[in-house]
Amino acid sequence: MNTEMRRLWLTPLMRGLVLCIFSASASAAAIPEVESNDSFSNPQKVAVPAGGLTISARIGAADADMTSDLDFYTFDGTEGDTPSISIAGALQPDGSGSCLGFPSNIALFDSTGNLVSGSSSFCDTLTEARINKATLPATGKYVIGVSSWSHIFMPNGEVDSADVPTPGGTYQLAISAVRNPNPPVDTPPPTDIPPPVDTPPSTMLPVPIVVMHWHQDERDLDMRKGLDPITVVILSITGFDATTVDPTSLTFGHNGWEKSLFRCHKTAKDINRDGRMDTVCYFKPDVANFVPGDLVGLLHGKTKTGQQIEGSGHLKIYSQRERRGFKRHGGSNRADRKNDKGKK
Repeated sequence: MNTEMRRLWLTPLMRGLVLCIFSASASAAAIPEVESNDSFSNPQKVAVPAGGLTISARIGAADADMTSDLDFYTFDGTEGDTPSISIAGALQPDGSGSCLGFPSNIALFDSTGNLVSGSSSFCDTLTEARINKATLPATGKYVIGVSSWSHIFMPNGEVDSADVPTPGGTYQLAISAVRNPNPPVDTPPPTDIPPPVDTPPSTMLPVPIVVMHWHQDERDLDMRKGLDPITVVILSITGFDATTVDPTSLTFGHNGWEKSLFRCHKTAKDINRDGRMDTVCYFKPDVANFVPGDLVGLLHGKTKTGQQIEGSGHLKIYSQRERRGFKRHGGSNRADRKNDKGKK
């Protein structure tokens, strides 16, 4: 089947799937976007019920408008939640290889602006932006950012290329599988949170991970093809002790099954200063097989008792200003060393 025939066949199927996703649960809530919500510091506050939430919204003032508009939403989540956050109706593929809408980006931040996860849509594969494997590391407020390509989200809610207008349009944002830690007093807390209807149940335990900067803390680890090792922290949360992970079982990369492990740090560390010890591991960047456009890294493994685990962590995305400061491969490493010297 050629590409054009495949698109003609897939387009109505995808549209039908979107309708099924948004109409599957009678208890799902639906609300409109409320402006202004165009900054990380001023997001629209939303409550996600047990059945999920759908937000009807728009980037820009009209479809195909050139715009620098951004949308931010904040919700309360519970430690250990693995929320499903997805965009629908933004691409609007016409079946001929073109998209009548706009390519979208979504990002998930914690309350301090750290990137937890992110995703982008692709017209060629009729794939809308979706986050579904990021585990919340703590109970508290989280922020979702929505933008049009190429407005790429950075830490603290900042956006790369924010001054370059891009096409916008309408979209729907769906949020589910979130437990509200502060439910309304007149509503009993749900006792059973169903999984997202379009995600099959997994036997793997979702665990929070963080992809961090390389700071030469393991000086005997060498660069691989001019690239620094990738530092990944597996965080402990209630019901999961990261120090019980079997290091030899860990795989990490583009699809999560890449055998890219250098080694894990011999001593556990409390990386996020929550009083619980975390496991720090280092991975080979060339074996991780990341490709341009990847926003997250996936990890698989198991504990010493055999429990399988999986995690998703946002990759470090450099702004245009940062990229201009690098000198091909290894530029970031030299810049880090220069900064480190300046701090001494």
